Amino acid sequence: MAKRPAENNIEELPAERKAVLNRLKRIEGQLRGIQRMIIEEKPCVEVLTQLTAARNAMQQACVEIVKNNLYKCIRENTNTEENIGQLEKLISALIDSAPQATK
Repeated sequence: MAKRPAENNIEELPAERKAVLNRLKRIEGQLRGIQRMIIEEKPCVEVLTQLTAARNAMQQACVEIVKNNLYKCIRENTNTEENIGQLEKLISALIDSAPQATK
């Protein structure tokens, strides 16, 4: 099976980006498993349990991505207007990705 262009350079990526990609691949596998569960008519509770686990994994992926980008902005000098704006966008994205309270 031929690799997609984006996957050709994975080995050249920094460790933290490889870790995020591996996390996303595991989530992708979880979602495929949930699709199989639905096809196989598994009990609702089992499907919901797996959906909750996938949601939590996605949340952790969001946190890792934002954390890595925050560290990058800090390392690159937060005193510039551009980096301060970038930090504000990252913080906003983190807040937006947080699970919403349900009633």
